[in-house]
Amino acid sequence: MILFRYVAWRTLGAFLGALAGVVVIFLAVDFVDNAAGFTGPGWFPAVLELYANKAAGVVYQVAPAAMLLGAAIATSSFRQTREYTAMRAVGLGPWRIAAPILAVAILSGAALVVLNDAVGVRAADRAEEITATRFGRGGDLRRYLAAREPKRWFRGHDGRRIYHLRGNLPGGGFEQVTVLELSPSFTVARRIDADRMHPDGDEWVLEDVVDRRFSQDGQMTYEAAPERRYRFDEPPGSFSVVSGRPAQMRWNTLLSQIKLRLRLGLPVLDFQLERYSRLAYPFAAVPGALLAIALALRASRKGHIAAALVEAVGVSLAFWSLRGVGEALGLSGRVVPWLAEWGPTFLLLAAGVVAVRRAR
Repeated sequence: MILFRYVAWRTLGAFLGALAGVVVIFLAVDFVDNAAGFTGPGWFPAVLELYANKAAGVVYQVAPAAMLLGAAIATSSFRQTREYTAMRAVGLGPWRIAAPILAVAILSGAALVVLNDAVGVRAADRAEEITATRFGRGGDLRRYLAAREPKRWFRGHDGRRIYHLRGNLPGGGFEQVTVLELSPSFTVARRIDADRMHPDGDEWVLEDVVDRRFSQDGQMTYEAAPERRYRFDEPPGSFSVVSGRPAQMRWNTLLSQIKLRLRLGLPVLDFQLERYSRLAYPFAAVPGALLAIALALRASRKGHIAAALVEAVGVSLAFWSLRGVGEALGLSGRVVPWLAEWGPTFLLLAAGVVAVRRAR
């Protein structure tokens, strides 16, 4: 147990040191690259807030790679100080080093999942907001606002009813509403227009209503009323679609949006990929650490920090290549979302276990 704690603390120190170094370098390069655009009154406080929020996002992006580098440095240091040679002399194998390193990687991955949901998601959204509204160039602000424009078109879960909700009202209501009902042959069988629509229990109250029905022989009936009640198949909560990218939604919001979009027949593939990525990506450090340990313990290895850095970069490139292929297959629909995100992690995990078992 003493050895376990000793290796774990060494690994944690190497991981935190690598993480701090990578984050500082990333932010410094980003600042130099964008410094020319930081102008105008009050630019300095805005830049401080921008990079404070960016730092949270960068930590999430680079933490798995930093854990991989920390594992490589920690394992290499045991060889450098001949501690690993002493362990082998008393019959202790490579798993006595790998087990505590993996424990640190697993705990770090779990902490990363929680911190990203609690802090990172909102920080990344705020950093994008500052960049677009305060230091935006060209169409940055227009694209930012367009991505957050409330959704106006909805399709019912059975595809028979289409809603066009042009404006929002307090209390979950809408204004300038059009509801289209389709026939089995996909022609408009009914059109309901209303100035306002608001929920009342499990019903919708429409004001200033014009209700048109279209028959198959081309005839139309027309009814107008100051107010009518309708019981649509979709309850009021069905129109609570959140705008923005899935990566900028907290976990509970992401899950509710997947469920809601599936019911409404809206595109949901990128949301499902983000759902599995939220868990798969932080824990990618586990198989990465295994490969780093195996590379650091190979008999022909020379060097220490430089070698660890090269090995970490190589494993990171392999992971990112597999991840890119997986996401491309997932977005094309050729692979189910969970396999697209977890597949690279499983492949590296299998390779890492085999590599450590062969280490001497």
